[in-house]
Amino acid sequence: MLKKILVVMSVLVAALGVGVVLSYTALNETHLFKNSFAQIALGVVTVLGIGAGVARGFLKKKNAISGAVVTRHGVGSFISHWGTALGIFAAIASAFIIGFFLINDKTLWIIPAYAKTAAQMIPALNVHYFSVAIILFSAFFFVADYIVTRDWKLLIPNFQDVKDGFIGKYILRKKWTKEEKYLSSQKSAALPYMLIGLVILLTGAVKVASHIWVINVSLVGWATVLHDIFTVFIILFTLVHVCIIVVLGDWPAFRSWFSGTMDKKFVEKHHPVWYDDLSTRTNKS
Repeated sequence: MLKKILVVMSVLVAALGVGVVLSYTALNETHLFKNSFAQIALGVVTVLGIGAGVARGFLKKKNAISGAVVTRHGVGSFISHWGTALGIFAAIASAFIIGFFLINDKTLWIIPAYAKTAAQMIPALNVHYFSVAIILFSAFFFVADYIVTRDWKLLIPNFQDVKDGFIGKYILRKKWTKEEKYLSSQKSAALPYMLIGLVILLTGAVKVASHIWVINVSLVGWATVLHDIFTVFIILFTLVHVCIIVVLGDWPAFRSWFSGTMDKKFVEKHHPVWYDDLSTRTNKS
C-alpha cells in the first residue's frame, strides 16, 4: 500500500511540477485559458476524472481489519484528497501572484498583486490553469466515486452530527460516542467546504467560458468577485482545518493520509460506529 501511495503522490507532484516549468518556459507567452486546445483539455481531464471515479467506485475494496491495523484509505482516496489539495494550494499560490479583486487593473486587496506586467501575469495564469486541471480531475474523480459507492452518510452530516457531534462535543464539551469513519466534526465541515468549492468551480467556469463565448461583462465581473471572495473563504477553511488537527491532536487520522492505515485499538475507541461497520465488512475506502 505504501509503495502505491508514494507512486500516486509522486505522479501528482510531478504533474504539477511539469506544469509550473512549462508555464515559465515554453508556455510563458501562451495564455492557456484563451487557448482553444487547452480549453478542450480541461473538458477532457474532467471526463477522465469521472470515468476513473466510476471505475474506482465499482472496483474498490472494502475497508478491512488486518492484524493490529485498519485500512482507512485506499489509493483512490489519495488521488481525490491529495490531488485536490495540491491543486488548491497551487491555485491559491498563483492567485496571490495574479491578484484578488482586480477592478480596472487596480487590486482592491490588502496584499498587492505580484504580477505587474503581462510577462509576469501570463505564466502565473498558466500555473493557475494546470492547478485547475488537477483539481477538476481529482474532484470529479471523487464525486463519481462517491455517487457510485452510494455511501451517502460517509461525508454528509445529519442533524445529530452537527448538534451533538460538533456543537455538543467541542463547544458544550458533552460526551459523544457515535463517531464513524470520519468524525462528526469533519462531516459537519465537509459539506460547507464542498459548497464553497462548488461556487469557486461554477464562477471559474464562467470566467473560462468568457474566453470562448461572448458573455455579459456584468456577469463575468460578478463571477470574478464571487470567485475571489469564496477563494478567501477556502483559504480560511483550510487554515481552520489545519489548526483543528494541531489543537485537537488528531494525529492518528492525520497520519492515515500518509500511511493509509490506523491502529485497530484507536479505531475501536475513537471511531466505534465505523469499527462495528468494519466488523461486518460493509465500509469501503
